[in-house]
Amino acid sequence: MNSVDVLVIGGGTAALCAALTAREQGCSVRLLESAPRQWRGGNSTHTRNIRCMHTQPEDVLTGAYTEDEFFDDLLKVTGGEMSHELARIVIRESAVCRKWMRRHGVRFQPSLGGTLHLSRTNAFFLGGVKALVNAYYRSAEALGIDIHYDSPVESIDIDNGVFRAAVVRQPDGTRIRHTARTAGVASGGLESNREWLREVWGPSADNFLIRGTRYNTGNILRDLIGKGAEAIGDPTQGHVVAIDARAPLYDGGIVTRIDCVSLGIGVNKLGERLGANFPFSIACFHLVGPRRPEVPPSCGGRIPNRSRTTSSMTNAASATSEGL
Repeated sequence: MNSVDVLVIGGGTAALCAALTAREQGCSVRLLESAPRQWRGGNSTHTRNIRCMHTQPEDVLTGAYTEDEFFDDLLKVTGGEMSHELARIVIRESAVCRKWMRRHGVRFQPSLGGTLHLSRTNAFFLGGVKALVNAYYRSAEALGIDIHYDSPVESIDIDNGVFRAAVVRQPDGTRIRHTARTAGVASGGLESNREWLREVWGPSADNFLIRGTRYNTGNILRDLIGKGAEAIGDPTQGHVVAIDARAPLYDGGIVTRIDCVSLGIGVNKLGERLGANFPFSIACFHLVGPRRPEVPPSCGGRIPNRSRTTSSMTNAASATSEGL
């Protein structure tokens, strides 16, 4: 397989944004998505909006949602267990990122009536996030990004802290080495790896239904951590919500969420109340629900949906726009 400037491992919005940005800087780019084409996008396909800082009304946003208010909301839903510096960066970038998204075909719509005052804080994707994922892939194809589906990366070859290649297992069982000058890993979390979930959450993990993709197994996280990458964050932090017990084991999506949480209370099988008061009942569910072994199987979710490792894997090129 011919080498490229930038190899992106993953196929969700983080991977696509990295690939598109690198291509905009003139790099040759290859993207490896572990899922088949029809399941591409990872957990990104199960979201529906982006929370945006803004100081005045904008196209689909009402009122103002300041940096400090946004930050305070994050403090409430995380219990303070977060990187304050990174949180500030994300908040500030949320005020300007939608212009870039529109350039790549993403469209927005106002929030629907009765959606808990989200018109001030959240910009919704027209057509849902599946439309956003499709728009990014169309843009990637138009820009000449080399996209490979059904390409799960088994391991990453790192030599003295420098990326050399990613080893991909093909559907027929053969293995291919993808080399590049530099690589970016955006391959999701560990929520579909039941064994790893048990290590983190204990027996409660057996109650979880995975609202997101079945392809986030954490294999690359394991591989990178085993090779000396720095592990960051708390693996018990994630997006966990109450969902319908009839939901499928994987990929149930947002339609399986119990939306009445904000209109009532949640109880365990003993009738004891769970969760915090509205407006953070849904967002704070992970702080109390999954840690209780008596919580019934209907209380599941998608567990950490973000990568937790960083590693220096650059060679001749840097991942910054200046280096590219």
